[in-house]
Amino acid sequence: MLRTLLCLGLALLTSSLSAADLKTTGAGVEVGAGSLGSFILTYPEFVDGSQGPVHKQIEVKTAGSSATVRYEGGAECAVSVVKDEIEVSFKGIPADVKSWKMTTLIDIGFAKGGSWKIAEKEGVFPAEKSTPPQIASLNATSFLVKNAQGQSVSFTTPDYAFQQLTDNREWNWAVYHWMFVVPYNADHPTAKIKVSSDLASVAKLIDPFGQSLKDTFPNKLKSLEDLKADVEVDKVYYAGIETPKLDTFGGQPGSGEALGLKKTGFFHVEQKQEKWWLVDPEGNAFFHFGLCGFAPNDDYTYVKGREGIYEWLPKAEGEYASAFRPGDGDAHFSFYLSNVIRKFGSAYDYDTHAARMIERVRKWGFNSIGAFSPIPSSAHVMASFPYVTHLPINEWEGVPRIPGAHEVWDPYDAATAAKLAENIAREVPQRANDPLLIGWFIVNEPRYDELPRVIPSLPGKHACKQRLVAVLKDKYKTVEAYNTSWHAKAGSFEELLDAGLAVTTDAAKADVKAFVGEFLETYFAQIEKLYRQHDANHLLIGSRLQPITIEDEQLCRIMGKHLDVVSYNYYTLGVDTVALKRYHEWTGGKPMMLSEFFWSSPKDSGLIGGREVSSQQERGLAYRNYVEQSAALGFVIGIEWFTLVDQATTGRWFSKYNGESYNTGLISVADRPWKDMVAEMMKTNHTIYDLLMGKRAAFKWEDPRFEVKGK
Repeated sequence: MLRTLLCLGLALLTSSLSAADLKTTGAGVEVGAGSLGSFILTYPEFVDGSQGPVHKQIEVKTAGSSATVRYEGGAECAVSVVKDEIEVSFKGIPADVKSWKMTTLIDIGFAKGGSWKIAEKEGVFPAEKSTPPQIASLNATSFLVKNAQGQSVSFTTPDYAFQQLTDNREWNWAVYHWMFVVPYNADHPTAKIKVSSDLASVAKLIDPFGQSLKDTFPNKLKSLEDLKADVEVDKVYYAGIETPKLDTFGGQPGSGEALGLKKTGFFHVEQKQEKWWLVDPEGNAFFHFGLCGFAPNDDYTYVKGREGIYEWLPKAEGEYASAFRPGDGDAHFSFYLSNVIRKFGSAYDYDTHAARMIERVRKWGFNSIGAFSPIPSSAHVMASFPYVTHLPINEWEGVPRIPGAHEVWDPYDAATAAKLAENIAREVPQRANDPLLIGWFIVNEPRYDELPRVIPSLPGKHACKQRLVAVLKDKYKTVEAYNTSWHAKAGSFEELLDAGLAVTTDAAKADVKAFVGEFLETYFAQIEKLYRQHDANHLLIGSRLQPITIEDEQLCRIMGKHLDVVSYNYYTLGVDTVALKRYHEWTGGKPMMLSEFFWSSPKDSGLIGGREVSSQQERGLAYRNYVEQSAALGFVIGIEWFTLVDQATTGRWFSKYNGESYNTGLISVADRPWKDMVAEMMKTNHTIYDLLMGKRAAFKWEDPRFEVKGK
């Protein structure tokens, strides 16, 4: 996907018009253009006369500069890339295929000065949501996209192509979408797409404080003198905030006695009068107000290869060494940290940072550290500031993932199971007796919903594919019976191991659904058993599911058997309480944590993208509506705002040139709080226990954008 930096403009490259770097991947052809970024052009999809999809992909095999795509019905497409050309060659195409199409996503960052051209028609990418969402629709064979700096990528499609450029914000997805559709001609089964780039332009885009030079906004830092003066301004601001009295851990004093809650010395959940409570170690009610990214992370940005866009960038050695990401040399730099160094006159260290942030966020009513944060240091212990953490089972920690199913491991694989056990046995016991620990997340946003598509398409080296074939063999006994049920032509069950299986019949779909159920039961039982062997005191709080994933009754019922709390990364405008109640019921009535969400205000932050509202105050109003409508349900026990500090203006570091640059933070790159937003947040955070105890009604923002249709 093209991310924010495509519009911001990037560093000078030596050549002007040149071929882009093309390579085949499991998802499509990746188009890389140096510091301009990269994006994925999907492999051909077949459509009928109404452009509806037909004969879905069932298998993609890549080898070097080529790929082979197989489809339902026996069709194949061979894809190869050479220099600046993508060649696609079809065979075995069914008669109902009228056309084929390829698509890509273009980052919403093009809204800042980006432009497009299709044939002779051209325009700018709209800053506001386009109405209608179709920005351009016409027959053409050329498409060019250009950023504010003048750098561009262009595509030449096959003859007779129809192109469409769409603003997907119409469907609450902040991205632009481009596609071309080409009539299928059996007499000419081979076609070519040419891709080139022009990267010569360069311009200064970022000021010495890491802010966009193009934008002005109320909170923008204008000088070093203002930055240093903020030290005294901050003292007055924070001293003026009155906070309610809370217990040592941030819970409501006396609520344990009033509700009859237990004091166990650890965080736990209890149900009283059909209402769920998160209980702190002192036995009091505790609503988890967590902040993701408590340590610097999304504020780091990748600077190598585009140094020319910054008005100021220090060397990695010297005064600003601690503003560079450790272990990465001079590749990743945090303007946020450089501002903190200049503001307070000392190098960055995490303990000092954490102590400062705990003092600040407690004033705003946040009481704990959320996901993507380090294990607590001495600052957290001294402040008795609670936290959540993740099990040590990430891919970089040696636990491999199933290709095509994001963040999902193979529970049937013996080596994977052994690594899970090793990591958990090494890390989890160290925190098993920590009273500040609320609970453990499993992974972040796994795509369990991809499993019905992915597992049948895998080669036989994967244990879960071997298990699927074994299950089919056990059920059908003979390959002839399998062929009849699946409308297949296999010569033996062994042939199924390395073949992509077309799941087209009702029987096939039912078989795959049943197998995915077995897979998920094995997966969650495996992790629960390994975890509880080493920690009997803390909560297992799930996998931070996305909306597309949680909408699965089978998954929810299986999760509910093995988790203490279901975690849901619920990005939305209006809170769909009907849906939340449905998921709660599906999980067997387990409590829920809404573990990631935010709103951004591009108009007054100098940043772009994300789920947008019109001002910082509206960010706070959206927060109040979300948190209070959810908390009033009686089973939502906490939330986590994403993130503490805004993402870097030139994109977060780990996506290189394609990183998000959203106004996610409570604090800007200049270490300035978004005061209008947190003023609203405090109205909820400081009085949440009055809401939970039934002493006041939940806040509802009477804004049409936040109404849930059909409720």
